Amino acid sequence: MTEKTSPVNEPTPPLISSLTDLPDDILNKIIDYLYIDHVPPLSDNNSKSLIGFPKYFYILNHNRMGPVYKDVLALSSTCTFLRKKLAPILFQSLSLVRTNQVDAVLATPKSQEMFSNTKAIQHHFVNELIVSNIELCEKADLTGANDKLFKSRYENSLMMTNFISYLECDNSFLNGGRISLFPNLKALKVLDIGESKTLVGSFESANLRYLAINIHTLINSPQLLKIVSKLNRLDLFLDYGNLPSQVGILPLIEQFKIPSQLTELVLLLNNSFTIAYLDTIKLLENISENALNFAKLTIRSKRRKSESTVDQSKWELYQGYVGEKLLKICKKLTDLVVDISILDVIKFDPETYTSPVLHNDHLVAEKRITLVDQAVVGPNIASTTREKAGVIIRHCQFTNLFFQYGESIEESHIHVLKLLTDFVGWLSSGHLDRNLNYLGIKRISLEKCWSMTDDSLVRDMIGGLINSTLKSDLCTLQKVYPWTTTIYNSPRYKDIDSYYVNYVKETGAPIIDSRGYFIGVSDQIADRPVFTTVDKQGGIQTINMEFWSGECSLLDFEQYSIRQRRSLLWG
Repeated sequence: MTEKTSPVNEPTPPLISSLTDLPDDILNKIIDYLYIDHVPPLSDNNSKSLIGFPKYFYILNHNRMGPVYKDVLALSSTCTFLRKKLAPILFQSLSLVRTNQVDAVLATPKSQEMFSNTKAIQHHFVNELIVSNIELCEKADLTGANDKLFKSRYENSLMMTNFISYLECDNSFLNGGRISLFPNLKALKVLDIGESKTLVGSFESANLRYLAINIHTLINSPQLLKIVSKLNRLDLFLDYGNLPSQVGILPLIEQFKIPSQLTELVLLLNNSFTIAYLDTIKLLENISENALNFAKLTIRSKRRKSESTVDQSKWELYQGYVGEKLLKICKKLTDLVVDISILDVIKFDPETYTSPVLHNDHLVAEKRITLVDQAVVGPNIASTTREKAGVIIRHCQFTNLFFQYGESIEESHIHVLKLLTDFVGWLSSGHLDRNLNYLGIKRISLEKCWSMTDDSLVRDMIGGLINSTLKSDLCTLQKVYPWTTTIYNSPRYKDIDSYYVNYVKETGAPIIDSRGYFIGVSDQIADRPVFTTVDKQGGIQTINMEFWSGECSLLDFEQYSIRQRRSLLWG
């Protein structure tokens, strides 16, 4: 038996004695593995677990990474190489406005906020943590040098602000140079009431891809205004009630007259009726025309009461059919989220209701529409709302229909399911002219987002955590999000039910008038929708991510960016 020997000239593989010796591609895969959420079937309080999170939402870094956070943090402290490699996932998010989501979830009055002391948070972070560390490191590195412009290695490459990509701040932080501490910022959320004074700040904005801001603040921030066309997503609180009409939003409209990189717009209105303002239509029109990849649009209106400082009657209304303009915009979209209350405001040309649409049965691309109704009342969707929603779905050829609702009566899920299936049935066979019927809906989903009983249970749970002195309860409090549920909630609360839709031809379909009364039976062949349940994984919570991403911004703006009433006596 001969012993195998390797050729003399064959190079020996390099010895790997530490992680730093690994090639970058392998090291990056290890880091990606650590960063991927490994969610157990049940969370800490035995409620359903959510896999993944909505986009552009504030979550504490150690909650995002889970139990591996402390180990990764310790590993990053071993050397500067690993510090630079691991810091982007360790220090991804920072809020200088709040310590958690509780105030926004509970809609806490401004005077009673418990977790949103902006001044104290900024002072602690900027003055005590960052500035003091910079000074100490500069003194240490300047022992043998006398250069006053010298920046320490800590400030240049190791400071945590160099790696933060998501930041929440107030208006004051945009003034001056403090925001320049964050050179790699990709997402910025400004949570404050509208600013009437010009904000002059110098910071690097080349990497910024997401911005959430009050329109009044944006108009008065030249640095941010000039880069809005380079954003991928803009969450805009269009608060006409506190924006002087002589100022208007013309500066923002002008920014979108040039080619734009915007792919997603979340437009949050202070009132449903403001969708009919001329400036609102101009803004949407310019974005749709000049943003070639614009695909996602959310239009919602605020729910909480607030004070107005200007007379809104001076704003100019659009003189034509608002629905026709919106229809042209929506045809280009893959995702649309809209409040039912906003649908009730828009109007279409009468001919649009009866104009046939050529439907492509082999349409490959999925197009999703989400209808939001915070309080479902009545056995059916109102006939006018149904007609308007039908026009949008038919003309834009949406394939997936989501319904986010709040129940006005207990255990209304079956009632809402019937309401939604009846609506799909009306879309497919509710018109005498068969050219007006639409068979493009392939899937429907419904999610109960608001409920008096279920919301009360969540509030009780949060109240118990706040009053507790246990460390575990305080940690659980940091994991409270707008979609949080408890084990005592109804099974369908903040958890999607989905159904596939197929169509079968049949005769003898009932004829019902606009008021819901039975008239007779049709002898024509009709396409009846058949619904089959989409299987769900046990113990896993499923939510409409696109909806909740916009809903989180709406909750944040309602909490921090509206002028709350000074007295709570009258609601």
